[in-house]
Amino acid sequence: MRAVTFVGDLFRKFPKLLIANTTLLLLANLVDAASIFTVAPVADLILHPDRRAMSAVTTNFLAVLARFGLPQTLECLLAIFLALFTMMNGFQILARHWILKTKYAVERDLYQDSLKDFFRARWCFFTSVNQGVLINTFLREIAIVGSAIGAMALFFAGLLQLGVYLAVPLYLSWKMTLICVGSAGVFALPFFFLGKTNYRLGQENTATGNTISTGIQESLALAKIILGFGNQAKNQRALAEAFDAHVTVTVKSQTLATAIPLLYQPFGVLVLVVAFVSSSRLGVPLAETAVLLFALFKIIPALGQLAAQKNSLDNFFPSYEQIQLLRERARALKQRSGAKPFTCLKVELALKGFTFSYPGHPPALSGLDVNIPRGKMVAFVGESGAGKSTLIDVIMGFNEPEKGSITCDGTPLHDFDIDSYRARIGYVPQDSVLFNGTIRENLLWAKADASEDELRQACRQAHAEEFITSLPLGYETLTGDRGVRLSGGQIQRVALARAILRKPDLLILDEATSSLDTRSERLIQEAIEAIAKDTTIVVIAHRLSTIINADYIYVLKNGRVVEKGTYQQLVRLDGQFNRMARLQVLESAKGEQG
Repeated sequence: MRAVTFVGDLFRKFPKLLIANTTLLLLANLVDAASIFTVAPVADLILHPDRRAMSAVTTNFLAVLARFGLPQTLECLLAIFLALFTMMNGFQILARHWILKTKYAVERDLYQDSLKDFFRARWCFFTSVNQGVLINTFLREIAIVGSAIGAMALFFAGLLQLGVYLAVPLYLSWKMTLICVGSAGVFALPFFFLGKTNYRLGQENTATGNTISTGIQESLALAKIILGFGNQAKNQRALAEAFDAHVTVTVKSQTLATAIPLLYQPFGVLVLVVAFVSSSRLGVPLAETAVLLFALFKIIPALGQLAAQKNSLDNFFPSYEQIQLLRERARALKQRSGAKPFTCLKVELALKGFTFSYPGHPPALSGLDVNIPRGKMVAFVGESGAGKSTLIDVIMGFNEPEKGSITCDGTPLHDFDIDSYRARIGYVPQDSVLFNGTIRENLLWAKADASEDELRQACRQAHAEEFITSLPLGYETLTGDRGVRLSGGQIQRVALARAILRKPDLLILDEATSSLDTRSERLIQEAIEAIAKDTTIVVIAHRLSTIINADYIYVLKNGRVVEKGTYQQLVRLDGQFNRMARLQVLESAKGEQG
């Protein structure tokens, strides 16, 4: 059933490619079958040059030659055999070409459709799936599925080949054919029952591949921690163990795939012996026996290959199943989106009675009432776990309410086309990262058609131009993976410039200064205050000094708003904000004394 489902999926997407494959393989097998018939007249003309006591096959073949005005000579027969053999090889080459085209078309389709499904899912899909599994799916499992196309094509080619080749011996002696094919089938039967073993090995192969990818992904992402703790040897041992486990399963799987046709070969020789003995007892002419043996010589290895290809297919199915399961999970968590295009924020973004919780956890946000007016800077503060980052995910449309609503100018957020809404957002996360490219490429990633003046203006607003122009290559400086070649403050300022370049309706800053030095923090703060004159800003603040000039501040605790007002109003209250402010002043004083 798995094979039927897979073939059905392929045929719905690639009918032309599969029809081309099947047609070419069928033509190759028909030409090959025709070449088999030339064996009888060649044998007869060699054994009976006087053309007496020739087989019925030879008589009919020579009659066909005469009808087309061709010479009935040994040389002509050999030329026809050579021509048919060459044609068969030509069709085989074309068939392999189309099999490869199909293989890469399937891989491309899986890559594109998987990415589409994944990036249409809500953010919780990415947080709930092991990143190593996702990486392994793209780097290994999809390639395995693509390679299985070749195995499947060869499997069906083998079935076609058997059907065509069987027609020849059945025409000559159905009794001997049934004896031989029955014997070959009985010998091949045990090999077809290895499917469960191969499927289990395929599952183990996929699981161990996931483990390796996870280990490599974590090792590279957390390289500084591994080095900092001096645990390189421990990490290498873990990776080596994962690799050894994968190799153990892979060796078993590949050895079994190689062994099946080789183990079947002795049985194939035995079938040929049975054929020869049967032909003499059934009184089959020698020329026809030659044709039968030649046909069986092709059929018997084909049976062994069929068993091998069938087991290869059983081995690959876990890879396909993993891809499909991930895609199904992504589709189940699909991001809800409306059809109304979002043009701009005219009045306000508002949350009313908004409640949200992660699966299996208490509410992260509960009964939240928040207003973010156009053109204002609104800040959210609170201790770790208060719900600040969850709130940002809500504003960006990642999380939907269990109760309550989020609206833009009175329209529910998810009535808008979510991509058009996010296209009007500028986002600077706490742990800003850059793509592995130049500073210019990172900036243009946000707005590909930005002019040079727009690009430089955004960098000036973010206080990034001063350090960029001081670099030897300026805007063409390579940032490295995740921006590793720049300092934390430089990365943050480039990230801010990237967000500003979009000229967003809503600029979201998620603790954008929490890990910066005093000078970088001051520069970012100046940039924020300058931008606040032209756009709506939402700030998640750790350092309260950065939101002194905010138009409105919400204090969160356990997912609820416990205080709200301006900086001065909240400081005058003897509440949580006041305590946070006094604590930070004390910490700052200690830092200066130190």
